[in-house]
Amino acid sequence: MTGADLIAFFKKQPIAVLGGLIVLLCVLDLYFRADPRADTQTQFEAKEKELQTVDSNIRNGAALAEQTAAMQEAGRQLEARLIRASQLAVNLQVFYRLEAETGVKLLDVQQSAIPAPPRNTPVKLYSPVPYTVSVQGAFDQVFDFVRRLETGPQFARFKQVTFAKATAGGENASADGMIVNLTLEFLGTP
Repeated sequence: MTGADLIAFFKKQPIAVLGGLIVLLCVLDLYFRADPRADTQTQFEAKEKELQTVDSNIRNGAALAEQTAAMQEAGRQLEARLIRASQLAVNLQVFYRLEAETGVKLLDVQQSAIPAPPRNTPVKLYSPVPYTVSVQGAFDQVFDFVRRLETGPQFARFKQVTFAKATAGGENASADGMIVNLTLEFLGTP
């Protein structure tokens, strides 16, 4: 095909050739603009997600001061409930106070040493402070003593509780007495 043939074909069917040329230009335009359009869509989605995050932060940040104050108060209450392992006399007062309130007799109270953490472990802020306690009294007194330990201001975890009836004739005997041996841990600081 020569240039004269093309001109003759264009003169014969000008609408078809012009339509074909417009379609070709549209295809080329679409091809060259496809990448920027996809990039623009990706940028729009990223900005939309960022807008949603900022909007969520603004909504949630409205009560941030009150929530911060509440968290600080909860932290202070937690600190007040902790046992300090180094304050042995203060810690034993918990048991002596419960002895006076419940009417049981403390036979033995010992604060055990805090076990050393395993090597290559991060240092923990809180650790269990172990105790072994033996008390004697009537069943309701002993039960009240254990219940008050469990629901008291300190965070207590019972490891072992052994109830035994006090034997007659022994030095720790009573008519309806029970002896309870407790192994427990208070949450505390070393």
